[in-house]
Amino acid sequence: MRFYRPKSIRRLLLVGFMLVVAPLLTALIHATYEVDRLVAQGQRALFATVRATQSSQLLLEALTDMERNARQFKVLGDPALLGVFSENHQKFVETVKRLQALNLPQTQRDRLAMMSWVEAGISETLARHAYDAPETAQAVEGFTNLAQDAREILVDNRKLVEGEVATLESKGAEVQRGLVVQAVALVPAVLLLVGFFTLLVNRPIQQVDKAIRRLGDGDFSQPAQIVGPRDLEQLGERLDWMRTRLLEVEQDKSRFLRHISHELKTPLTAIREGAELLNEGVVGHLNDQQGEITAILRDNTLQLQKLIENLLDFNIASSRSTRLHLERVPLRSLIYNVLTDHKVAVLARQLVLNVALDPVALVGDRAKLQTLMDNLISNAIKFSPEKGSLQVQLQARQGQAVIEVADSGPGIPEAERRRVFDAFYQGGNVANGHVRGTGLGLSIAREYAQAHGGYIEVIDRDGSGACLRVVLPLESTEDQCA
Repeated sequence: MRFYRPKSIRRLLLVGFMLVVAPLLTALIHATYEVDRLVAQGQRALFATVRATQSSQLLLEALTDMERNARQFKVLGDPALLGVFSENHQKFVETVKRLQALNLPQTQRDRLAMMSWVEAGISETLARHAYDAPETAQAVEGFTNLAQDAREILVDNRKLVEGEVATLESKGAEVQRGLVVQAVALVPAVLLLVGFFTLLVNRPIQQVDKAIRRLGDGDFSQPAQIVGPRDLEQLGERLDWMRTRLLEVEQDKSRFLRHISHELKTPLTAIREGAELLNEGVVGHLNDQQGEITAILRDNTLQLQKLIENLLDFNIASSRSTRLHLERVPLRSLIYNVLTDHKVAVLARQLVLNVALDPVALVGDRAKLQTLMDNLISNAIKFSPEKGSLQVQLQARQGQAVIEVADSGPGIPEAERRRVFDAFYQGGNVANGHVRGTGLGLSIAREYAQAHGGYIEVIDRDGSGACLRVVLPLESTEDQCA
């Protein structure tokens, strides 16, 4: 089953936004509905109870007016008072009907029915008997009980209002708790959706970033595989096409370096051997000027040979398929051997050596470690002024071999420290010598340090000059073995 995959990152963001906003809108609509329903219910309940209270108040007022009219009629015997009594009687009847139309408790309905029956009997008695008749006096006294019943109904309705208010408060608290629970459940869900879509968006971007970084580091072995929206997958296909092109260029460069190095070494060997024969006087004695010229010729052929060897070493170091031939390497004796190889150059510049080497050994590739140290020391000699100083230190720190090579030359500016290890990069400071370097020595040193699981860096030091530090682990993994 293939999951839905948007065609563009924009559509993925839109889908994610909709899915994240949907539960929020649902929760908002539900909360609005619950609040509106509660408000409507409260309005209906309060309106009904208020009407009941008002009608009960009117009922009590009607009974009070009727009692007053009846007592006045009993005393005065004025027939006009019966007319007023009849109007209040009609008001009483209408009020009772309004109360009965409301949703009242059954006890109040029964009481209203009893009051209507009693009031009807009193009205009939007043209408049939004379004002001074004993029946009239007895009927008038019946209003006392009716008024008491009306007051009880009024009190009951006021209690009913208070009960409705308490019910609304309880329902409001219930709705509030429901909304809180909904929010508590909704926030994690929304956060999970946000995290999920952030992962969907961020994963292909990270894949693109890793692919670009691998290309920048010169690793062309892994294809650029981007899983995500179609536009990012197309970008991954373009990156993979660029990877194959760069791989072809890398292979062409390696073939070119191999061929040009081989083609240069053959005539250079003949020139160097001829210069050696001339310098040794095999073909005849040379005067001082001729000897000086042959010495310069010999020195420059040696420098050219060193540059060609650097090209070959760089070709080997930059190859990802290169494996290490591991063995136990005593670093102190290795560094002493490299210093011995450069003894002539040190004497020629009259450099002061400051060597402090601890007995440190590690498992590594002897040839590559020797090339690494040879490039560092030759680079330090190249940039050291005459009668300068050259410092070489070797220590073991926390399971690592730390090598520091420092010169007293112009140093490496802060702006160039990140680029001095790039291939073919040459800083602003010019080295001493007739032949300018290729800018491969430190690049080869970095590749060989990384091949051993270590690194190389430029560090600050007191005084002038540059100081390069190499850190190598004292233990090597088995997968580096050839």
